[in-house]
Amino acid sequence: MKKIKQLFLIAIFSLIISAQGIVASAAEISELESGIYEISNDVYHEQEIGMNMARQYLDENMTLEKSNGKWYYTVKFSGTNYMNNHRICLNGEEIDVETLNENKDENTIEFKFETDSITPNLSTKIYVDAMERDVEFDIIPKEDTLKLVQAIEEPKEEVEAKSTSNEDAKDDKSADEGSKPSSKTFFIGASVVLVIVIITLFLRRLKK
Repeated sequence: MKKIKQLFLIAIFSLIISAQGIVASAAEISELESGIYEISNDVYHEQEIGMNMARQYLDENMTLEKSNGKWYYTVKFSGTNYMNNHRICLNGEEIDVETLNENKDENTIEFKFETDSITPNLSTKIYVDAMERDVEFDIIPKEDTLKLVQAIEEPKEEVEAKSTSNEDAKDDKSADEGSKPSSKTFFIGASVVLVIVIITLFLRRLKK
């Protein structure tokens, strides 16, 4: 009986830790400071020849820029003398891209596009002249390689506008500030209370 009780408590404790980890991870991503980041990528194609081609013509480093609450990726391709009509797909849908740099001497091209995540479902389609058809492969950002290269300050006008807005709302929010917990705190607090109730009921049952 003692063993069952211990296993039960360990399982509940693990559940709380996991829940807190998920909340913390989401907070870190949403609270990432504005700036220009460098991030490495992997590629995926179902055939080995496709994997080799993808790795050869896609630069393994990309930039991720967060500005004014929006995310932008910049990817660089080489071999534009052999291929053209590059398209970017996000979550299975072709999206609009901005051509940043096209170097005809080095046969490279860079595209910038908005993304909804650091690690979106990202792929590209490219027309290969020699094959006379499109080649498609996945681009997989490696979140653990994310590195801040340059911090970006928010525009002064926007900061001032936000400051004015905050001052106008200050009186309304001040009364609730101390009493309203954040969603994360509420979630963790509720989890702890729930666990205590479950443990209490469980122990009472054992005593009977």
